[in-house]
Amino acid sequence: MKKLFLFLVLTALTLSAVAAGKPEFKYVDASTLTTINKGHNNGMQFKRVDISKYPGLSLRHRHYFGFPTGIALRFRTNSPSIKANWVTTDSCNKNNMPANSTKGLDLYIKDKDGKWLWAGFGRAKYNGTKHSSTLVSGMDTTMKECMLYLPLFMELEALKIGVEKGSKIESEGGFKRAPIVAMGSSYTHGSGTSRAGMAWPAQLSRMLGVDIANFGTSGICKMEPFLADIIADTDADMFIFDTFSNPTAEEIHERFVPFVKRIREAHPNTPLVFLQTFVRESGNFDLKKRKFEEDKRQAAAEELAKIMKTDKNIYFLNPGLYSGTNHDAMCDGVHPSDAGYIVAAQFLEPQIREIMKKYNIH
Repeated sequence: MKKLFLFLVLTALTLSAVAAGKPEFKYVDASTLTTINKGHNNGMQFKRVDISKYPGLSLRHRHYFGFPTGIALRFRTNSPSIKANWVTTDSCNKNNMPANSTKGLDLYIKDKDGKWLWAGFGRAKYNGTKHSSTLVSGMDTTMKECMLYLPLFMELEALKIGVEKGSKIESEGGFKRAPIVAMGSSYTHGSGTSRAGMAWPAQLSRMLGVDIANFGTSGICKMEPFLADIIADTDADMFIFDTFSNPTAEEIHERFVPFVKRIREAHPNTPLVFLQTFVRESGNFDLKKRKFEEDKRQAAAEELAKIMKTDKNIYFLNPGLYSGTNHDAMCDGVHPSDAGYIVAAQFLEPQIREIMKKYNIH
């Protein structure tokens, strides 16, 4: 009995010591922190577009624009650890992406040289809507600038950020207008990535030091009139378009000029940068798929050649979306892996930087 009593006492003391050394956390609502990478200040922190303004949107477009794709939170903290509690819907698990990308969080922190470095991620439940995760721990107590990317393919209903009690967490102001907006297909949306910060608009944003809003709508960006209306209603200094990945060659010929005309009614001189689509590995041996994609790229080149004769503020990057030459940068033959998106962003960076310099965009 004495040994049992001694064992119970030692166990209690050990658990008490562990509990005493475990930090307590305080949580702040995401609404108190700075929202970046948004094209519209629509009063809805986690939604990219107010879909009620665009009755022509398809049901799938309405669903996708409800995702917080590309949106991030900015804040400063001196907490040694950062946690998060968040709630998502659970309606868009994808077979070429992990849950950490579709509905998880992705944290970057600035180093002493001003470079954004990956710091940790919010591990999401594969099945479930309520998530809780430690993003990073074991840090020193200097004030740090943090950027937290939100889920790519899942609606976000609530989010709270936790820091250790006694630590500071500060907003960097309210909504910040994104100077650049990227609209496009699943390539822009970020399909195939392992985490939200690896989509090419997010990578390019960190490289250039400028916020970029992501208007990607996976598989359904076909230059429909309502997409032109959304761009017309968006206040930005530059628009980048990945609009040749989803439509057929015939649709490109039919829709491109009306799409640009509608945008030019609202933005007569704003630089419009169109990206040639990726060369898909799915066409390596499938000749039908290869021909289909080649026809699309040819149609895009023909349409841009015509319009650039009269509009000097339109640019065509061809190659535009580029994944390298080793043929192993796509996760499923269509969508790039992280490696492919890294190559794409690095390829775009000097070209977009040059256009930004020309128009004094910063």
